[in-house]
Amino acid sequence: MGSPSKNIIVLRFSAMGDVALLAPVLRSFLSAYPNHQLTLATRPRFSVFFSGQDRLLCFPADVDSEYSGLTGLFKLFFALKKTKPETVLDLHDHIRTRFICFLFRLSGVKIVRFDKGRKEKNALTRKENKIRSSLPHTVQRYREAFVKAGFSFSILPSPYFKVSAEAESNLNQWLESNRLVKNESWFGLAPFAAHKSKIWPLENYSSLILQIKEKMPVKFFLFGGGRNEIEFFQLLKKQFPHDCVLVAGDLKLPEELALMKMLDKMICVDSANMHLAALLGIPTLSIWGGTHTDAGFGPFGNENSAKVQVDINELSCRPCSVYGKETCHRGDFACMARIKPEEVVKHVSLPVRQAGSFPVL
Repeated sequence: MGSPSKNIIVLRFSAMGDVALLAPVLRSFLSAYPNHQLTLATRPRFSVFFSGQDRLLCFPADVDSEYSGLTGLFKLFFALKKTKPETVLDLHDHIRTRFICFLFRLSGVKIVRFDKGRKEKNALTRKENKIRSSLPHTVQRYREAFVKAGFSFSILPSPYFKVSAEAESNLNQWLESNRLVKNESWFGLAPFAAHKSKIWPLENYSSLILQIKEKMPVKFFLFGGGRNEIEFFQLLKKQFPHDCVLVAGDLKLPEELALMKMLDKMICVDSANMHLAALLGIPTLSIWGGTHTDAGFGPFGNENSAKVQVDINELSCRPCSVYGKETCHRGDFACMARIKPEEVVKHVSLPVRQAGSFPVL
């Protein structure tokens, strides 16, 4: 078979979780259309999600430095134009991507923009007179853009990431240097998110670890980043020196993905780490507060996932946001505060790593 003759540009610069959710769609498209190739313009550090995928070129579009401002966007357009695309898919719908698409449209290139669903998301999250419905998952919205462009395909089952041999080698060295051998269940803990309304009170985690340890032998790997997060993890590790392993600040993203592949479960909030674990096929146990899976951002492609949340009939203000926020209509963040460690522990005995069916969108 000759080299692919048709190129499609995909634009999605951020955020991490949204870019990661492209993986099921891009891999499935390339499997269904062997005569096409994709050029994904995204931030350089997100290319790890697409490594090892034939016919997928990650173009390092650092829109905060090299391609910042109006001059930078013109520079990015001319660089992408060299790939001679037949179609450009805007899977971000941001002022930057709209401008780039405008330039491509002037050049006669077909443009397709995905439906972000802003109107129905606003209706779901507004304070009064909510219109409740389960909105399409972001993965489905991405796929629909390809369908609109003339390409129909089913989503393949997970895992959706390929971990490089280099990352696995680096991880093995790290495991050996820390004398880590899997003699018990390995759980990930990812307590942090970008917004306060998505963070379960941190004082709950000590009790959570103690209660899980009473049920089974477990080693906890602490995922996150940033000074405050690492300081919290260091406190947990001091309290549970033989049960907690600090990952945050110690491993790079490729090695973190390699480690996630070894986990039996990821306990997390609505965050990028939730998406990464789910896309790797790892059962996730996610805790939800101000956001809700009905907005289309739940853990994708993993029927072994479980969710803990206060029922919307008890707190009708949920969800108050699609992505999370720093404030609360009530002022007490009851959506998170009412969830006790005992409620989370109830789900820990769920089967881990069992084969399940995956959605075909």
